[in-house]
Amino acid sequence: MKRYIWIGMTALFLMTAMAGCGKKEETVQTETTQAETTETSEEETTQEESRPEETTQEAAERYHMLRGTVTEESQDGSRFSLLADTGVTYEISLDQIRDVEEEIEPEVQIAIAYIGEELESQEDLDQVDLVVVFPEQEEWTICQETGTTLFNAMSSFTMKTDQGHELQLLKDNCPIEDGALSQDSGDRVTVIYVTSQGLNFPIEILKAGSQNDEG
Repeated sequence: MKRYIWIGMTALFLMTAMAGCGKKEETVQTETTQAETTETSEEETTQEESRPEETTQEAAERYHMLRGTVTEESQDGSRFSLLADTGVTYEISLDQIRDVEEEIEPEVQIAIAYIGEELESQEDLDQVDLVVVFPEQEEWTICQETGTTLFNAMSSFTMKTDQGHELQLLKDNCPIEDGALSQDSGDRVTVIYVTSQGLNFPIEILKAGSQNDEG
C-alpha cells in the first residue's frame, strides 16, 4: 500500500513539474512575440517618417522617365539613336539634354528624366524638356519634397523638408523657377527629383508658399 502511495505521489510531482515548464515556455514565446511586434512597429514608423511626399496626379502626368538602349552614335558624338523600352526609336541630339550623367555609346542602357506629356513618337521630342541622362537602374521613383533651404551652393543645395529630415541635391542645369533659389538659405521650395547611384537629382525646382499658407 505504501508503495502505491509513493508511486502516485511521484507521478503527481512529475505532472506538476511538466505543467510548470510548459507554462514558462509559453510566457517566453509571448514576450518574444511582443518584442518582435514592437521592433517592427518602430521600424515601420521610422520608414514612414522618412518617406518622401507622394507626387500629385498633376506631377505624375508632367514628369517621366524615357528608358532604353543606345543603338547608334554619330561620328562626332553629338547625336545618338535610342531604342526605347516601348519599341519606339528616338533620334536625340545632346544639345536637347540639359545634363548627361552617363557616357553615351552603343549598347548602353540609359534613362532620361524629362518634363512634359509622355512621349509616344519622335515628333513628341520637340514638346518636352529632356533634363538629365542617367545610367539605367532596375526601378525609378519620381519623388517630391517641400521644405526650406539650409545651404545653397553653385551646383548643389541642402533643404530641410516639412517632415523634418535633411535632403541634399545636385542642381546641374535643371529647370529652376525664378526666385526659387534666390538666397544662400531660407527659400521655400518644392523639388521633384530622382535618385541615381545614391545621389539626388532634381528634375525641377519650384517656389513654394510658407508652411502657414500651405496649412
